[in-house]
Parts: sequence; structure tokens; C-alpha cells
Amino acid sequence: AEHRRGAIGAAVVAVAWIALALSKPTATYHMAPFLVAGAWPFLLRRGPLRVANIDAMRGALASLAVAIAAALVLLAADALRGPTLWDGGHAMVEIVPIALIGAGVGYRYARCGVAVD
Repeated sequence: AEHRRGAIGAAVVAVAWIALALSKPTATYHMAPFLVAGAWPFLLRRGPLRVANIDAMRGALASLAVAIAAALVLLAADALRGPTLWDGGHAMVEIVPIALIGAGVGYRYARCGVAVD
């Protein structure tokens, strides 16, 4: 049940990113990969209790995969034509590290909190 909520959340954010980028392919949504990659583990946590390590890791890795898949869809649709943070670099060079950071932050958020021992 918890992973279903995380999967739906990551998918909703990814679809929103894809829709925005397709509607304006010359704009850059720098935070989108971060939000997609962090959504699943973020949504696993409920209240002050932390998520089990394996569940947080699975959520982070799955959400990272969703973010990379969304980026590949946008790459195939030629919708990543906006400026990058590194002036002139390819968009994927920016998206991958930002998504990795998002997954790491989401994992960390899921693991912080009160232990359920």
C-alpha cells in the first residue's frame, strides 16, 4: 500500500514534468528530476516513524528509474532544448546528477524519524 502511493506520486510528478516540457520544449525545469526522484521515498513515510531501510532504498531506486525514464521520453521527443546550468552542456548531464541527489534526499527523509523497534 505504501509503495503504491509512492509509485503513483512519482508517476504524477513525472507526467507533469513531461507535459510541461512538451508544451514548452525550450524551457528548462531544473527541479523536475529532483522532485520525481525524491517523490516515491518521500511518500513512503507517514508521520514521525521512519521507513525500513530496504523500503526506503527500493523507493529511492524505483523513483530514480522513473525520473530517468521520463527524461529519456523527453529526450526522444526533443523536448530538452532549454538552457542548462552548465551553459551548452547536454540536458542529460544535468538531469542525472540532479535526479541522483533527489533520490538521495528522498531516501534520507524516509529514513529520518523515530525508530519502530
